[in-house]
Amino acid sequence: MKKAIYTTIIILGFLLFFNSVPGLAFSNGHANFSIKYEGLKIPFKTFSIFVLPGEEIKFEIAEENRDKTYQIELGEKVFESKNSFTWNAYQEVGHYRTLIKEKNSADPDARIKINIFVICPRNNKNGQYLEDFRIGYYPDIPADKKEYYTKPKGFLKIEELMLGINLTPHFKLEQFLTNQTRQFPQFIAIQESLLLKLEFFLEDINNAGYKADTFGIVSIYRTPYFNKKLGNNTDFSRHIFGDAADIFIDRNGNEWMDDLNGDGQSTIADSNILYNLAVEFDQKEKFAQLQGGVSSYKGNGVRGPFIHIDTRGFHINW
Repeated sequence: MKKAIYTTIIILGFLLFFNSVPGLAFSNGHANFSIKYEGLKIPFKTFSIFVLPGEEIKFEIAEENRDKTYQIELGEKVFESKNSFTWNAYQEVGHYRTLIKEKNSADPDARIKINIFVICPRNNKNGQYLEDFRIGYYPDIPADKKEYYTKPKGFLKIEELMLGINLTPHFKLEQFLTNQTRQFPQFIAIQESLLLKLEFFLEDINNAGYKADTFGIVSIYRTPYFNKKLGNNTDFSRHIFGDAADIFIDRNGNEWMDDLNGDGQSTIADSNILYNLAVEFDQKEKFAQLQGGVSSYKGNGVRGPFIHIDTRGFHINW
């Protein structure tokens, strides 16, 4: 009896220790300053942007952080500013890196690593294809949709060696692969707004008590060709525009929604918890730029329950 009690105490002590160690708690990946890109405010120590060959790139230091001097590394040169940095992307499609950091600071939180992906212009398509990857045709955008729908300006070329790249602190490029094929290269469209929403929403659900280091992914980008092949009749799925994600919590790594409500099952009741949090997220003023569609889906035997989120520019739920 005493042995059982001692064993229980040891286990409880271990759990308390495990949950109290700061290094094991969720880290939001924030830097101690923020930058702005295309109107989006970015506080993360790792971020990614997607630009056309030769496109102008401009990063601004957030106004509240302009009391300090910052440096950026471009090639072998270092530039300084308190306000902004502007340059042009390389002409060659590929993956490039830069770093914006606080001058004379050794603090690892005083730097933001930026992945710059120079993408293949949409006009490079040969009919439905980019190289051997079938994209299909994008619909013409009617006048009443032009405020919220824009054809992708280009596509990120993914080679297998790139899969381990962290696009943001908690999301790797491999999570953004299409379900269309397992061959490489693949070509996808991603909007920076989706990266921000995934990171901020992950932080939100951790703050709500649902622990996760990332999201399980059902689908992010779908080509117009593959979207129709799946039986989706709409020409205007947000997935083909690169700002939608179907996600779930999967801490145990079984590629299935976790039992969030503790009833011993994985059902739509669990995805509804995420759904409610996503609706609340969209109502927060600080995330107004990231508003979008929210929906909850039950499992179907092939995959478990999940929710849809996107950044279309206004809130809608179904």
